[in-house]
Amino acid sequence: MCSDVLRRYSLDDLTTTFSEDTLGHHKHRGRRIVLYDGEGDLDRDFEWWDLEKDRFSILPQLPFSKERTDVLTCQSKTDIENINLMATLLSHHQALAYWQHLGRRFVADVEALLKRHLLQGILEVSWVHPATGERADDTQFFSALQELMAYAFEEYARLEKVRRNQWWRQGTSDRSGILEEMQALLQHYRAELLAESGRLLQEGAT
Repeated sequence: MCSDVLRRYSLDDLTTTFSEDTLGHHKHRGRRIVLYDGEGDLDRDFEWWDLEKDRFSILPQLPFSKERTDVLTCQSKTDIENINLMATLLSHHQALAYWQHLGRRFVADVEALLKRHLLQGILEVSWVHPATGERADDTQFFSALQELMAYAFEEYARLEKVRRNQWWRQGTSDRSGILEEMQALLQHYRAELLAESGRLLQEGAT
């Protein structure tokens, strides 16, 4: 929802060699936007901001050694920047690392956003199929994805109408939509993360 280009997806667009277990190696992952534990090499050479017993430290490598996870729909610089931000917040929230406080708030804010737009039901489906031998059921996931895509495109059409008819906008309530709200949410967390990290690095330098 925060990409520079809105895109529609079909299930075929999300098909990978892990979608079907054709060789009997129990590699079912289904067709998803995110491929969990896609095997292959995991580049661990990134700093990890850790928090142990309330003490901040910077580890030279990521604490994960396997379970490489790939996002299949990154198609622009904006996509990569947004995914990196969200992946940082979510992984720190899950691992209870330094940015866990921001990650916890981010999860709560996204859930509240979806609830405001009556989309909270899409959280009840399996967006990431686990690395198990079970055959993946793609129908519920894709139904939720279609619902979200339809809502986003309707919102985009509304915003385009407003831009074309500026006179219509005057005197009316400037109702924000899910696209603007999600963009504002990411901008807020990116600014907060950069501000706090800058302060910590400055304190370390002095």
